[in-house]
Amino acid sequence: MASRKFNGKVNMNFLSIFPRFLPSIGADTIWHSGLDLKLLILLRTIRLLGYGGTTLILALYLHSLGFNDYDVGLFMTLTLIGDLLISFGLTYIGDGMGFRPTAVIGGTLMCVGGIAFAYLDNYWLLLLASIVGVINPSANEIDPFKAIEESAVARLSTSEHCNLIFAWWSMLGMLGTAASNMLTGLLVDSLCDSGLDVREAHRVVFMGYAGIGLVKVLVCLFISPQVEIELHNKNDAGDAPAISHQHSTTTTPENEPLLDGTNTNSSYSTYSASVHSETSSTNSQPLSSPAKKRPMFVPTSFSFMWKLSVAMLFDFIGSGLAQISWMVYFFKREYGVAEGILGSATFTAGIISSLLNLVSWPMSKAVGQVPTMVICHTINSISLLMVSVPANRNLALALFIFRIVTREIDNAPRQAFISAAVLTEERTSAMGVVNIVKTVGSCVGLYATGVFAGLDKFWLAFIAAGCLKLVYNILIAAFFWRNRE
Repeated sequence: MASRKFNGKVNMNFLSIFPRFLPSIGADTIWHSGLDLKLLILLRTIRLLGYGGTTLILALYLHSLGFNDYDVGLFMTLTLIGDLLISFGLTYIGDGMGFRPTAVIGGTLMCVGGIAFAYLDNYWLLLLASIVGVINPSANEIDPFKAIEESAVARLSTSEHCNLIFAWWSMLGMLGTAASNMLTGLLVDSLCDSGLDVREAHRVVFMGYAGIGLVKVLVCLFISPQVEIELHNKNDAGDAPAISHQHSTTTTPENEPLLDGTNTNSSYSTYSASVHSETSSTNSQPLSSPAKKRPMFVPTSFSFMWKLSVAMLFDFIGSGLAQISWMVYFFKREYGVAEGILGSATFTAGIISSLLNLVSWPMSKAVGQVPTMVICHTINSISLLMVSVPANRNLALALFIFRIVTREIDNAPRQAFISAAVLTEERTSAMGVVNIVKTVGSCVGLYATGVFAGLDKFWLAFIAAGCLKLVYNILIAAFFWRNRE
């Protein structure tokens, strides 16, 4: 009897932890957020569920079609250049087109690209399908349609919860990538064991990618018109009620615009408030006044963006040198590791990494966004630097897994930092510029890795990648450390 009471008490104490633990990681905030915000998070999870599988097998599939290392590196580079051109266009017209039509187009192109990869084997036709279908080697989601989604998430978040929302947005997306990695690896191994050719097994994965694109289109149909930026512009002029987390018509501290007087980055909030004040006065002028075409960024935002872009270029070149597709190919070529093992390894690392994303929120509150970005990214950079050093397969795999575990911890603070540093109407452009810089850097890195692989100097690519990422950390600290509060 005493034993039963003791066990019951232990169980009661264990269960009582959850009401205190869940709010500490922001689960209650996500639960009480509006349907649109939940659907935006779901969209990213679905999209990365598709990206994870194609990333794992892309280099292997291209090699199975008879393309050499140089051809594969060129293919990946040209794919990202094509995505870069699309990003340029969406940076200017993304909000004007609207979030929902843009997301539907993105899902449709995923479907078309997946079907093309399943049935075509011509180099240039596959390249075209890779560009329009966003089939690229990046597990970091180099996606021309990503910027407008990040902007929508920021618009539907408050200044207090923006970092938290992006942490969950990153975490659940990475869960999608991790699940896709494991399922793809197990599926390919299972199909090959049943007698199917490895090339045909890879084509089954691309058909799955097409199906995921269709699911994304269906989810977009449930997003309300309130996610579009036009309503928020009207809010600033006082013509429409603010949008709350539950789509209510009352304005509370929880549903005020992200950039307000309580912005956590005080160095940018004062200027933001003054610009919004000027915007309101402009809106009150007679309709006969000629409208002036405003620049993409106001001076303060422009200063912030060029510094950020210079620093991030080093980071993204390093990321291009060590994209997951190349790393999977490295372990397959150097150590003969099967797709199933690699998929399970990346799944385990992705699950841990997605949970660690939630650590960035309390850490950012404790030490600031910039220190969180620099500390977490430095740890990851050092691990990447060491991946190709050991000759032991298990040790190399352990470093590879650790690199995946730590690679995204700085993502949520960085997204929140960028969102807070520019004006509301500049966010899509800001995220677009970041995506363009990411694509340019990745193009350089991907091509260089193909050259290194062709010269049988694969290991050198990872060392260069780690060094370039350390340069990024130094520049971020130099440019923005004073804005750490």
